[in-house]
Amino acid sequence: MNTTASPSHILPIPIRTGRGVTRRPLPGVVAACRAEGSTLSIAVQGEIDHFTAAPLSALLTSAAAFGHTRLVVDASRVTFCDSGFLNALLAWRRGGRRLILAAASAAVKRLLRASRSGKLLMEEALR
Repeated sequence: MNTTASPSHILPIPIRTGRGVTRRPLPGVVAACRAEGSTLSIAVQGEIDHFTAAPLSALLTSAAAFGHTRLVVDASRVTFCDSGFLNALLAWRRGGRRLILAAASAAVKRLLRASRSGKLLMEEALR
């Protein structure tokens, strides 16, 4: 999945290549990101642990600082995740921001079921 167009305060700026202008890929687990109004939509992929969740946490912190209040997450391509991913999602919820889990892989569902915080998060996110 490639990066989609989004405000420059969230995504890296375009760079010139031999073939024209392209976007730099997002670091690590963030496969795609799009902002529309107060909604931020992201797709995450691969293994998300305490180390690889750092770019995701930074992205969410930046989005919250710029006034985004709704997060839509596609986590269908996550192959492994631990509490680093859960902590990033819980941090988003602080301050009354809304989270919608649009899709979740088996690994994400296992994490959410195994954690008391995750169970509460899953109940609200899947509503």
